[in-house]
Amino acid sequence: MKLKLSILLTVLLAMAATAFGQKETTKTTTETKIKTETKTVETKTPAVKMPTAQEVLAKYVQAIGGRANYEKIKSRVTKGTQEIPAAGIKGTFEIYAAAPDKIANKSVIPGIGEFIDRFDGQTAWSNNPIQGSRDKIGEELAQAKLINNFYREINLEKLYPKMELKGTEKIGASEAYVVVATPDNLPSETFYFDTKSGLLLRQDATLITPEGKTPIRSFFEDVREVDGVKMPFKIRTVLPQFEVILTTTEVKNNATVTDAMFAKPKA
Repeated sequence: MKLKLSILLTVLLAMAATAFGQKETTKTTTETKIKTETKTVETKTPAVKMPTAQEVLAKYVQAIGGRANYEKIKSRVTKGTQEIPAAGIKGTFEIYAAAPDKIANKSVIPGIGEFIDRFDGQTAWSNNPIQGSRDKIGEELAQAKLINNFYREINLEKLYPKMELKGTEKIGASEAYVVVATPDNLPSETFYFDTKSGLLLRQDATLITPEGKTPIRSFFEDVREVDGVKMPFKIRTVLPQFEVILTTTEVKNNATVTDAMFAKPKA
């Protein structure tokens, strides 16, 4: 599942942001001392050969079902619930997406209203109770093009020209490869891939809005297979002030969608 978190994160535009620190782990050599009656014997654990960033990405593509299975899917409809526990806010979301890069998000929060985002491959538009109706331009439009690629998961290396493996880091109980990805003319992002399963555990990014740039840290959980492709059914996004939780309840691949669903409504 792509980082289409704008369906709810527009609620957070007025929030001040403080940057999350990025940790780069360094490799250490573990020394084990074995004491005997006569002397101490020291043994060193051999250094583990690190994969390249490209090898980590290749493993990820295989982990989520493989390129062939992914490319069989041409459209997707995703529905679910959203929650900001600290604020007691709950609502629903619907995401309609089509290859190669079209998306329409609709988020409903009782007592606040509807948050709508659309991208037709060229133009990005949104409408919500906070900002009203507006077109996205500049860096915000560029980010919309980047994150709304339908085959994003299997094309990360193409979307981010510069990919660097920075070591490993613990994400919960799992060890993860840390890959810093830099797109053209946009802030870099950091991906954390499970060293064993190859799945994406976390992503650190910067959400670009008219009010400024907000750091977000997203955790991908409850991974399930749908039509041969694995995707997280729960995404927790941590901001400086609170946490947003998206929980998927329904996924339909190759669902019927129309171009009108992604276009900006005519005035």
